Amino acid sequence: MTVTMKRSPLALRVSLALKQTLLYAILTLGAFLVTFPFLWMILTSFKGYAEAIASPPTLWPQAWIARLRILSTLIDQHPGVLVAFAVWLSADIVITWRLIRGRMSKALYFMIHLALFFVLGNIGPSGSSWNLSYLWQTATTQAGAEMEPFLANYVEAWGYAPFAHYFRNSFVMATVTCSLIIVTGVPAAYAFARMRFPGKDLIFLAFLATMMIPREVITIPNYVTVAQLGWIDTFLALIVPWIVSVMAIFFLRQFFMSVPDDLYDAAFLDGCGHIRFLWFIALPLAIPALVSTTLFNFLGSWNALLWPLLVTNTPKMRPIMVGMAYFANEFGMEVQLHNAAATFTTLPIIILFLLIQRQFIEGIARTGIK
Repeated sequence: MTVTMKRSPLALRVSLALKQTLLYAILTLGAFLVTFPFLWMILTSFKGYAEAIASPPTLWPQAWIARLRILSTLIDQHPGVLVAFAVWLSADIVITWRLIRGRMSKALYFMIHLALFFVLGNIGPSGSSWNLSYLWQTATTQAGAEMEPFLANYVEAWGYAPFAHYFRNSFVMATVTCSLIIVTGVPAAYAFARMRFPGKDLIFLAFLATMMIPREVITIPNYVTVAQLGWIDTFLALIVPWIVSVMAIFFLRQFFMSVPDDLYDAAFLDGCGHIRFLWFIALPLAIPALVSTTLFNFLGSWNALLWPLLVTNTPKMRPIMVGMAYFANEFGMEVQLHNAAATFTTLPIIILFLLIQRQFIEGIARTGIK
């Protein structure tokens, strides 16, 4: 005779709480390890050259520590003014935040109010206790500190190379390339997923086999072809060789295969052919997969370096990653400027991901699942 011991509800809750705590601890550690290089890049972008190459390295920029000390002094000297501004800003944001829907709308509202806060804090007459700029300058002078502007490294890095041209070229190259990849990838993926034709599996296997070829192997043949066509130093050379993506075709094919056959049969009975079914039914359902594919290819085009460096000769046609090479020379690298440039180069990708993160995660979760 065996006796079954039942655990009390309290013991079960404690066990579940311990498991969840351990799980969240592991996830937090993983998130920290993943994001730390990016945080280090941002922190280094605010340091001076000597501080950026110091050994052992320092985590927080000394300019930030000095500004915190000045802010502490300023709070001690003028607590009423700063508390009034802080209470007004916080109350207005908290109250109105609940009335606005959408993460981007809330973020935009927060940035507008933050800008308004600084504007209202600097419209008072010089010498007034309500002029935050005057109070900050006075506290800095009293502390005997001479600091460069907060974004000095970013301003210097932006002027180090023609980054306005680089951003324009990268945006045009990435946008047009991603659009054409979708145009060529959607019909091919749908054909492999829903249509029957001789040799379909063999052709698809050949498509997948091309993914095993390193890009460096086809660089020279592509360059010779582009040069013979007279496309060197044009957008055609930057875009046309990459308008077909086997990875995008495979990704979208997996999604189209997850569309239920009953849905297609119902549409077929109502008179839909393949084109109408693709345009009116499959594509609207595939928006998460399209967004995910677009983000992957946009990131690849934005980070392209070797190919644009080969097919462009003038700065007016080079993309953003080629411009990053300007910070390295025979005398070394301006580490703090390089990190500042890397930060504002990465910013568009982060903004794009924040805009489409819901569709991106949904596309990753649904692709390939029937």
